Amino acid sequence: MPESRRLIVNADDFALHPSVNRAILLAHREGIVTSTTILAGGMAFFDAGEELKSCPELGIGVHLCLVDQKPVLKPEEVPSLVDHEGRFCASYAGFLKRYLLRQVPLEQVRRELEAQVGRIRDLGLKITHLDSHQHLHLLPGIARIVADVARKFDIRCIRVPAEQVKGHQGPTSFTRRLQGRLVFRLAQKRRREFSRQGFRFPDHFFGFSQGGKMLLNDWLKLLPRLPAGASEVMVHPGADTQELRACFGWGYHWGEELQALIHPQLRLLIMQQNIQLINYGDLA
Repeated sequence: MPESRRLIVNADDFALHPSVNRAILLAHREGIVTSTTILAGGMAFFDAGEELKSCPELGIGVHLCLVDQKPVLKPEEVPSLVDHEGRFCASYAGFLKRYLLRQVPLEQVRRELEAQVGRIRDLGLKITHLDSHQHLHLLPGIARIVADVARKFDIRCIRVPAEQVKGHQGPTSFTRRLQGRLVFRLAQKRRREFSRQGFRFPDHFFGFSQGGKMLLNDWLKLLPRLPAGASEVMVHPGADTQELRACFGWGYHWGEELQALIHPQLRLLIMQQNIQLINYGDLA
């Protein structure tokens, strides 16, 4: 008998904005989203606990963050991680430059990430896994801290975003292709390390190459060729693309991703393909 196919559909960035929160909850209740990860320092964090408690079958992870947002700790507690306005680096490129120049004190990173996970735990939610904004948990040193934090909070799963793109399925942007290669190589190293340490993660990962634009046609191509074992697809739905683009210059197709995730054709195809929808809690 062929090995079964199981699928985690994880919506990143819960608490980034009220529009994102609304979309993720809708995509879970009426669509195929099975899991989400929360930005502990997000502007829409205030009501996150009560909103998520209304969806007991939705897996809840922590979207660890060191860029583009505010820290959970006071800026004076992590002075080397923030600018004069008390915010993290505006982009992963700026953070990476400082990290490579050894200007990112790992002890401050540890305190901040512990505070972020602690803030989610204090909502009374069961945490299924850890991942990170811009995949920074893959960096050497930070990866070790993330593993320590996971053990401290008894979290057994960590995302490994090792998407192997082949041929025409890859992203069209040259920059995105370079980013994809770097993330894949780092993720492969972390896969071996996290596995040795006893952490669990899906066998396959999808969604990096189509980051912010995982649309209906992409799903219709992916689902029939979903490999055996457990897979994760990373998505970024939002209720109002225009509103979100006014706040964030990422160029994401938030609304189109949401419409894809709630499209009845996807749930029908998942049923026809005998794919089981799960969350990270089912891996632990």
